[in-house]
Amino acid sequence: MALLNNLLGGVRHRIGKFFHRPYQVFGIGWLDEKKWKHQKDRTEIKQHLYRNKYTIFFRDAPEFLVSIEELFVKEFYRFKPQTDRPRIIDCGSYIGTSILYFKTNYPNAVVTGFEPDPSNFALLQRNLDNWRFADTNAVNAAIWIHNDGMSFNSEGNMSSRITGEPGETGTEKVNTVRLNDLLDEPVDFLKIDIEGAELPVLKDCAGKLKNVRNLFIEYHGKYEHSAHLNEILEILAGSGFAYAIKDGGVIHARPFFDRDTDYEYDVLLNIFAFRP
Repeated sequence: MALLNNLLGGVRHRIGKFFHRPYQVFGIGWLDEKKWKHQKDRTEIKQHLYRNKYTIFFRDAPEFLVSIEELFVKEFYRFKPQTDRPRIIDCGSYIGTSILYFKTNYPNAVVTGFEPDPSNFALLQRNLDNWRFADTNAVNAAIWIHNDGMSFNSEGNMSSRITGEPGETGTEKVNTVRLNDLLDEPVDFLKIDIEGAELPVLKDCAGKLKNVRNLFIEYHGKYEHSAHLNEILEILAGSGFAYAIKDGGVIHARPFFDRDTDYEYDVLLNIFAFRP
């Protein structure tokens, strides 16, 4: 009987997995999900209608699905605001999926988004112009430790990043905004997804993090810089945050064996910091 129950349980699990459609929360059907997951063309502009109201334009379909999964399926940015008009700073807005999540869940929120990649920002602005959310502003700049501009590697996707190497092949100079200057007033939610620049930015504004109630950090690390994660966690603890850490993606499936494989980052973590 136990063996039969195990077999039936396995069958039910497989059937349930086959019919599980997590992207349905965003109105994405099975055919589009399968098509977009394997779509090789990442330059042509595509579109999707959410809630029969919000048309979103995007280029990179697999990346778009990753963003929708994190935001609308797993709801990484769901928080409990202390006011009806929460202030949200979105560092790394990509094409606007995060802003769409914030404004459809917290309609009265005041949202400021920053996106340095010119290609991403063009789609971000196009999407915001369509959605016409009140109290929403997008800035074509990178979040950094000063306002003097910075060399930037523009990939036209989620991997675009500050390089710190002027004149490096494939780089251009972009405007920068110092995060420290934005934290003089209370912030209900601060999102930092800036592709490896998180430590210097957090160190620069550590003295003002007391004004932040909820903080999300996507940490990008290298094995040889493991101490950087410790520094970030010390900054959070010193600012009175409790935190939870979740795996943001498997880069090296076998770290003991694969650690010499050359990737841009070795570690990707999602850090959720909040007031205990």
